[in-house]
Amino acid sequence: MGVKVDAMTDTATAVFRINGTLQGPVVDILGQFLPELKALPREQAYDRTLDDLDLLTRCFQIFRKERPRFRYVLVDERRRPVSEDNVPLSCGRTLAEVIAMVVRTAAKRYFRRRLSPSSVRAEMEMEAEEVRPQGAARSPADELYDAIKAYLLHEWQVPLVPTYSEMDPALVRRVGAKILDCREPDTLARLIADPDAPVQPMADEEGQGAATMPSTFAAPFVSPFAPVAKAPITPVGPVVHARTADLDDVLTPDHQRLRAEAFTQTLLDPEVRAVLPNADQIVRIGDLLRGVGGQPAAALVEGLGLRKDQLAVMLMVAQDCIGSTVFGRLFGPRADPELVSRIVERARLRGIGPTTEVIECAIFMRGVFARFGHRSRRD
Repeated sequence: MGVKVDAMTDTATAVFRINGTLQGPVVDILGQFLPELKALPREQAYDRTLDDLDLLTRCFQIFRKERPRFRYVLVDERRRPVSEDNVPLSCGRTLAEVIAMVVRTAAKRYFRRRLSPSSVRAEMEMEAEEVRPQGAARSPADELYDAIKAYLLHEWQVPLVPTYSEMDPALVRRVGAKILDCREPDTLARLIADPDAPVQPMADEEGQGAATMPSTFAAPFVSPFAPVAKAPITPVGPVVHARTADLDDVLTPDHQRLRAEAFTQTLLDPEVRAVLPNADQIVRIGDLLRGVGGQPAAALVEGLGLRKDQLAVMLMVAQDCIGSTVFGRLFGPRADPELVSRIVERARLRGIGPTTEVIECAIFMRGVFARFGHRSRRD
């Protein structure tokens, strides 16, 4: 329990610090360029911005254009300026994570206004699970948000939120990471009309935050069953430092299956729960993990240097995409080693390794199995 409480405390502290900075210094700086923002009472400016997608878009544009003016805000824990989006700030989060938090919050608010107007206004949150009364009904807005939140990462997505709101959650799960290839409403509309059509990613545009997009997010779907062209494999790096899973710990003594008990604390981590499908169904997740064979688990761990949290997320996202029957054939005790090795090769080519964020692992796996689609299952 101590691990869970500490993780939740760290997340709450980070969100508190981020909120204070966004509502204070950041709003003050942006107000120098946006008279309508400066005219608002300071305590209302941030909330009003989150509720106005056009205003939020302009705020991001100004931030990118006038980034030097934010140099006293973008600092690390030693108060040194941070110039890159993926370097931790003094709050413990990277700028890329803060941007994703803002985009997700704005999207959730829009979804609730558009799809569930009677719902309670969304609160600011990092990737942690939203607290709801046990047994509370899921609104259409919440269903859509839960399906798409893993793909809400960049400021250029803010103008696309109204189009996202027209998507069915099942469609979101079906197209998966292809959403991130659609940077214009017309491209996104075509994807919605024909989910199986290939999407040509647009070239990066200056000032749109494209530099923060990992190649994992932008890569088109390639079937895991198609042959893979051999390519030089880059070493995965300092696996000991990155806490690569210990196979003797995660596998049964005979190394034939995963030990679900080894993942107990991992499944309580808020960052894992935020991207884990059906995170509240701990017993079912445990049963699914016990069904994973030792050979495919070892192939993923040894081939990619995966941590326990990465391994759990990748496996459970795969199961969510393809269902228990196909999942058992791919990752069960009698799995075909060749099929798993192809997934490992693709993951390594995409840069998946021991230092990869769990959300990137989830997006990669959904991209791999995107064509299976998402459907209701009783298995």
